[in-house]
Amino acid sequence: MSGWGNTAVRIADDVAWTSGGSRVVAMDLATPGAAPFVLETSAAVIWEEIAADGPIRTRELLDRLSAAFEIDEDEIRADVEALLSDLVTRGLLAA
Repeated sequence: MSGWGNTAVRIADDVAWTSGGSRVVAMDLATPGAAPFVLETSAAVIWEEIAADGPIRTRELLDRLSAAFEIDEDEIRADVEALLSDLVTRGLLAA
């Protein structure tokens, strides 16, 4: 998916996950043989933001991350959107 704009994202229905420290481990239970996927540091923060308030609009997520990391949205937009796209492809997020 490209052009995230104001797309809302949430954790997919058949996903189990746990977190500890700066790490999140998530797994798509609907896919036989799926392996756990580990998110660390900033990726874990993104997951936690989605988990706390999902579904959350991409613009709101970028606003929060920009404030939390004290960095301009334009500097993180491509990386955040790439992560969201990857997590949707893996079946961990729904958009």
